Amino acid sequence: MSRWTTLTIDHLKAAGYGSLVDRARSLSVGAIDPGQEAIDNATARIRRAVSKANALDVDTTKVPNSLKGVAEKLAIYDLMERIGMPLSSDQEQKLRDITSDLNRISDDGIKVEAPDEAAGTGEMQPSPSPRIEPKTRNFTDRTTDGI
Repeated sequence: MSRWTTLTIDHLKAAGYGSLVDRARSLSVGAIDPGQEAIDNATARIRRAVSKANALDVDTTKVPNSLKGVAEKLAIYDLMERIGMPLSSDQEQKLRDITSDLNRISDDGIKVEAPDEAAGTGEMQPSPSPRIEPKTRNFTDRTTDGI
């Protein structure tokens, strides 16, 4: 079973937001699908948060399964804003909680499930921290290293 998921419009519709997705699509102007753009934005935000302490999947459209619900909510809230639909106070609180959780994942280096196929040195991969150690100083009759 896959540990990372590519969020799709069908996921948003299955979560009960089909009418919202359809409304955003009908109100859109141009060739850009607002539903897919909202999904892409949510995916990028989650991948950015987990990239500090986790390997990312080589497929840039995938997010960890444990954060799939978060990605859905971020995409839905993005669509709601796009069509001018105000968030309820519960939704605003949920968005603040999501933002706080993603910041904690990034800041505290919280681990998520391993990717299905880890990316190499590509997009947003964590880099090892430099290791700085003090020089050992020798004080003997013959050397005065460090003085």
